[in-house]
Formats: sequence, structure tokens, C-alpha cells
Amino acid sequence: MKKKVQVERRKTLRLPLTFKAKLKLPGDIVLTGQTRNISFGGTFVELDKVPLLAKGDYVSLILLSRIEFTCKLIHSNEGGIGFEFDFIVIKYYEFFKKMMLRNAPDRDRIIKELGRWADG
Repeated sequence: MKKKVQVERRKTLRLPLTFKAKLKLPGDIVLTGQTRNISFGGTFVELDKVPLLAKGDYVSLILLSRIEFTCKLIHSNEGGIGFEFDFIVIKYYEFFKKMMLRNAPDRDRIIKELGRWADG
């Protein structure tokens, strides 16, 4: 019997980094959790209690008490929510980029991803 090979569909490298995360939801609701992994494209945030949000909903996400993103909900399960980054406050981008490069096991891939994002 042949073993199935799982094909990676993500365009960006995920790093298994855990950071404190704060979600700001509509109605001034704030939840705290932690990232399970993160990439230049998005992150998965683990939460004790996952709120009722729909795929495509937007929230604010703050990492390390300083990096602020606007994110779109991609998927959720009982353990947390997967987000796609939509916007990062520009003053935090350089810090985020350096953090990703410092923690990447494959710096060359991350540098290529940076070039792809810059090219649009």
C-alpha cells in the first residue's frame, strides 16, 4: 500500500513560534491567546474559548504587545482560529520582518518570500 504524500498548499513558510496574542473583536470584546505558528501570510491563534465568528470576518490582532495587524478569519476549530494577515501598521513591519528572519530555519526561503511580497 502506497503512503499518501501531503502537499503543502501554503505560499509562505510557517514558523512554530508562540507569542502572546490579543484579539480585538467587534463590540469592544478582547480575547487573549497565543500563536501556534506564524508566517508572513498569517497565523493560528490558540484560544481557551473560541468566539462565534464567521469565515471572512475581520479582527485586530496584537502580538508581543506591539505588532498590530488587521486579519481575516480563514478557519476555526475548538482549539483556535486561523487568520490571514490583511494589513500591518507600517511602523511595526520592520520589527516583524526581523523577528521572522531571526527565527527562520530557512532564511533563504524567507528572503525569497520577502521579495515576492515586495513585488506585489
